[in-house]
Amino acid sequence: MRGFLIAGTNSGIGKTTVSMGLMSCFENISPFKVGPDYIDGKFHEFVTGNKSYNLDYFLMGEDGVRESFLKHKKDFVIVEGVMGLYDGIDNTIDNGSSAHVARILNLPVILVVDAKGKSTSISAQVMGYQNFDKRVNIVGVIINKVSSEKTYEILKEAIEKYCDVKCFGYIPNIDEVSVSSRHLGLTQADEIKNLKDKIKILNENIKKTIDLESIYKLTKFDVDYKLKNIFLSLKDKYKNLKIGIAKDNAFSFYYNDNLEFLENLGIEIEYFSPINDKKIPQDIDMLYFGGGYPENYSEELSKNIEMINSIKEFYNKNGVIYGECGGFIYLSKKLITLDEKEYFFVGLTENEIEMKNRLDIGRFGYININYKENLLGKGHEFHYSKIKNEEKNCKKEFKITKPNGRKWECGFSSKNLLCGYPHIHFFKSQSIIFDLLDRALRNKEIKNGKLY
Repeated sequence: MRGFLIAGTNSGIGKTTVSMGLMSCFENISPFKVGPDYIDGKFHEFVTGNKSYNLDYFLMGEDGVRESFLKHKKDFVIVEGVMGLYDGIDNTIDNGSSAHVARILNLPVILVVDAKGKSTSISAQVMGYQNFDKRVNIVGVIINKVSSEKTYEILKEAIEKYCDVKCFGYIPNIDEVSVSSRHLGLTQADEIKNLKDKIKILNENIKKTIDLESIYKLTKFDVDYKLKNIFLSLKDKYKNLKIGIAKDNAFSFYYNDNLEFLENLGIEIEYFSPINDKKIPQDIDMLYFGGGYPENYSEELSKNIEMINSIKEFYNKNGVIYGECGGFIYLSKKLITLDEKEYFFVGLTENEIEMKNRLDIGRFGYININYKENLLGKGHEFHYSKIKNEEKNCKKEFKITKPNGRKWECGFSSKNLLCGYPHIHFFKSQSIIFDLLDRALRNKEIKNGKLY
């Protein structure tokens, strides 16, 4: 089959722009994203019309990365990397970096290099990335932010003279295709009204300045690993469960693998909108509130009292509820925005959350989770908010340890509620999701008279 991983020399190099542009130039692409990011995959899906899947070594392990890749690959694969090519959890080689994932999957790599302020030195930069780990198959280079074709020819000559690697082309400075950031996180794909026009402009430029035929020829690779169907044996146990999943502009951060994991267990999923719907779905056994940007829809969420009351009613009847990050904020008592406005949310916990100007660095990144003392999971945190006033009566089920050794507790639990800042991927956090599903199954059996 054919495909490649787009890697950069560093963050901010333009990987997403290059990835979207190349995805628009080939047919029936299966897109992937290295790392835990929720935003970039939505851009992939907009461009290709196909679902994008995360490949995260820390959250999924090698088996999980291969499992997702094999299940979702088509004839042509494009994987967008994360940060710089070799940047990962730590300074080891097997650190979950883009290079590590490329080796796990045997993927060719196209390296994106910035043209600004370089001449012959660009070849030394490329050479360093080639030689750092020679197991990584860098098949070519794309130069981004090039001021002119003449400048590109100078840089191309230097790279191909000293590095013995193909220079596939360049992307000029195109102001019309830039995607602006906002104060708290990146703008999402469905919030950009003229995104289709931006992709069209990018596509037209790439077809003029990048050798797509050479990319196609040089990115053939072999798949020498097999699908293991990790969760197949559990399929029948949960087949009668029904889960309501909050999904709208406020709650959109879900791994496609997580949703398919539930579906593959035979669970029925019904999506609903805490912004627009009046009540949660009928006859559900569990509620799942993922991450997102509830702070941007605070007024709409707080005014939807009917929805809030239906969630409270489900909770009071011992319904199983799971919320992560944005979902955790919504299930809390109150949110205080940057302009000091206060919005009252569901209030299943007494936590009061306060938005901040900056990322909470102390609780940012990958985490190991000890759940209920002896059940293990993995997750990550990324949030621009902190708990101002903390719930005192809820038990904290998560004992968190960062890879660097820092520790804290979270995962607020009350009745059948579990909520907190961590995002989890079900591949390496089975114990958490299965505990919740088992509770939902038990409730259903009691309701149907099968348990007394």
